[in-house]
Amino acid sequence: MNPIRKSISRQALRGIAGSILWLSFDAAAAEGGCIYSNTGNYQIGQGANITVRNSIPPGTPVRDEKARGDGTVLATCRRGAATFKGAYVQSISENLVPLTVNTIPSGFGIELRVEEAEGGVYEFPHEYQRSSNENFWFVRSNEAAVGYKVIRMSGPVAFGRVDQTKIAEQWSYDANGIRTRPFREMKIYELYFVRPACSIEAADLTQTVDVGAFNASNFATPDRATPWKEFRLTVQECEEPVGLIADVTFGVGADADPDDPTLYSLSGPENVGLEIGDEDKNTMEPGKTSSFNGLGTGKDYVFNVRLRETKPTVRGGRFSRPVRVTVNFR
Repeated sequence: MNPIRKSISRQALRGIAGSILWLSFDAAAAEGGCIYSNTGNYQIGQGANITVRNSIPPGTPVRDEKARGDGTVLATCRRGAATFKGAYVQSISENLVPLTVNTIPSGFGIELRVEEAEGGVYEFPHEYQRSSNENFWFVRSNEAAVGYKVIRMSGPVAFGRVDQTKIAEQWSYDANGIRTRPFREMKIYELYFVRPACSIEAADLTQTVDVGAFNASNFATPDRATPWKEFRLTVQECEEPVGLIADVTFGVGADADPDDPTLYSLSGPENVGLEIGDEDKNTMEPGKTSSFNGLGTGKDYVFNVRLRETKPTVRGGRFSRPVRVTVNFR
């Protein structure tokens, strides 16, 4: 019986040795590669207002900035090399991801890059490797910044808030070469294309308008008013007037005449008020805003002014009546 026992023992040892070799082979295959942990959102914009104009030549950068992470663990990797790959998830035009405002092409596009803290700048799309001798090492969101560059494209400029959308992502591969979930996502967060500032000639905002000298008989008209006197507010600078609105307000509510609140009260003459009208002589009441289309540099907003009877029996007197004017472009 002894020979038989020895033969069985040798077969068992061969089986154990085979198992050890199989385990060793599996451990070697598992080196390198990463497992997804979390998604880091890199917010592009973060309240950025970019002043732009149609005259900017295509290809001109208008903003170059970075978005950074908060230190969240994005992936856990094994000892060895790990491959990182990034790509845009939106269509490309003129080598950029076009940006839209209310789904309309904005005239600008964006390009992204990953800047690793340990060195290396990788434009999208990209593929590169990181490695470590640690048994396990971590990919954190603050170990790389996402740089972005906004660049002028062809076509007209659309002003306003850029549509929020995901534009790119980055991922890795596990030990078996299977792609992980994206652990870095780049999204347009809060980005605005704004118009250059517009302004009115300072002298026009402090001008004195002489409405003339009149007597009571001058009010004997169907409107019970004197002839209109024209004055202007000249646009000092406005490069992008198309689609722009100018809100103009004369005076405040407290300026209204007690007998006719559509007119401005006067001190001196009795039973008479000051009337301000737009270019078409529509009355602009004290403190109420009227809106007009934007005008380009050097153009004029035309207004009119006259005296008007508030109730019978106009009595004369001299007056000087300051009226505040506010012009807001939007």
